Amino acid sequence: MSAEPALRESDGELPEGPEPPPRFARAIGILRWALVLFSAALAVTTWASFGADRLSPRAAVAEAPKYQCPMHPEIVSAEPGECPICHMDLERISEERTVSDAATFHVHAAAPSKALVVLDDGGPLAYWCPMDHEVRSATQGRCPLCKMKLEPIPPEAVAPSPAAGAESALPPPGTAALKLSLDRIQSIGVRTSLVEERELTGALRVTATVEAPDQGASEVHVRTAGFVEALHVSETGVMVAAGQPLASVYSPELLQAQQELLAARAWAGAGPDASTPSAARVKLELLGMTRADIERVLQKGEAMRAVVVVAPRAGFVAKKGVVLGSYVTPSAALFEIQDLSRVYVLGEVLSHDLQRVPVGAAARFVPTGHRADAVAGKIDLLYPLVNADARTRRVRMQIPNKGGRVYVPGEYGTLEISAPPRRALTAPRDAIVDTGGATYVFVTEPEGRFTPRAVVVAGSEGDRVILASGVVAGERVVSGATFLIDSESRLRAALTGPPRAAAAAGDAGPARGDTR
Repeated sequence: MSAEPALRESDGELPEGPEPPPRFARAIGILRWALVLFSAALAVTTWASFGADRLSPRAAVAEAPKYQCPMHPEIVSAEPGECPICHMDLERISEERTVSDAATFHVHAAAPSKALVVLDDGGPLAYWCPMDHEVRSATQGRCPLCKMKLEPIPPEAVAPSPAAGAESALPPPGTAALKLSLDRIQSIGVRTSLVEERELTGALRVTATVEAPDQGASEVHVRTAGFVEALHVSETGVMVAAGQPLASVYSPELLQAQQELLAARAWAGAGPDASTPSAARVKLELLGMTRADIERVLQKGEAMRAVVVVAPRAGFVAKKGVVLGSYVTPSAALFEIQDLSRVYVLGEVLSHDLQRVPVGAAARFVPTGHRADAVAGKIDLLYPLVNADARTRRVRMQIPNKGGRVYVPGEYGTLEISAPPRRALTAPRDAIVDTGGATYVFVTEPEGRFTPRAVVVAGSEGDRVILASGVVAGERVVSGATFLIDSESRLRAALTGPPRAAAAAGDAGPARGDTR
């Protein structure tokens, strides 16, 4: 029996039964499961870390800003603007770029091109950085930019609280109240003047020009087509009298009408009692022929080849539209005659002064450089249109002009208009700061404080301006070194941002933490 299995092995056949496990099979299985468990642990750890970062407040703050200063990475904002430190344009933050200290503070839009860094929105902003005034906080701390200790905001950097219904208590845009030491005030030469009520004399002086009157212009036309055979006035600017010959015109139609007149008279009879046919005579008058020329044709018994065109009125030739040999038609003007025996004086009056210039007010025109030629008159018209460029309205006075040569159209002068005296609030002209968009003065206060105050100017009287609102009698305003005070105020406004009164109104809108 035992010899048979041995024989089969020698013949190459494998023995039946389970095969033994390969070498290191157990070690390989243990290693495989260890790798699976390690990968699972790594995935769970990564997911947990990523989710925690996404849900943390620091990450939420870091994701909100989209713009950052390239020179000061700590300045971040959700909207484009300028860096409050170096005034460089904020750049968009790329996805690969990290924002440093984004959770330390956030940026609010304090102005269209300025950022206000608010460290704590828990209450009124009472502290700021002495080096970077745009960094403010409700509590004491340190500036994230220069690490200096925050100091209380001085009172002069805060706008005064407006009274009920008084919008003018807020300073004009771009300005801020300021406080200067006595040495500083003396070194820059600050002068102040009193705002006071004064009795105005009533004389209103405005710039005026001389213009040709509308009713003094006349055009010369022919009533039939023809040709210019002679020019009796060949240039412009020449003075002509009424009825003076200007040109001779040959017109076939007019020549034919003259021949018809002579034929009608011959048909009716040439006796002393014969009447001239009225129809032919009226036709010549309608065609523009004068009665004197018609009588001359009847006396001579022959038609005139060229009819003389005369001036309809006295004046000077303002325009000449023909030359010798021109073909003229009724639609074309041969000449334009301007009568300057009376001229217009047109004054430019500001809209708020019109109430002082009624129709019939006495006035006096003084030509520039010719005061001896001053002439008096009365205002006879207030034009209803406003000059869009100068914001003025025209008033008119008519004056006589001897020979048409004393007052020349286009000449400048001063129109002095009499008006009843009145009392008004006035301030020196040098105290007014007019930027085009705002008009304001600097009101002086105790301890060297200067507060910008918006005013409404209602006219001028000599070296003083009339104020309709903004200040009251008895207040003092800066009238010397106004430009330096204004520059200091604007610099202070640029460094401190908007006044607290305006900031409080703005904080009432967006919710806390809103990065807008």
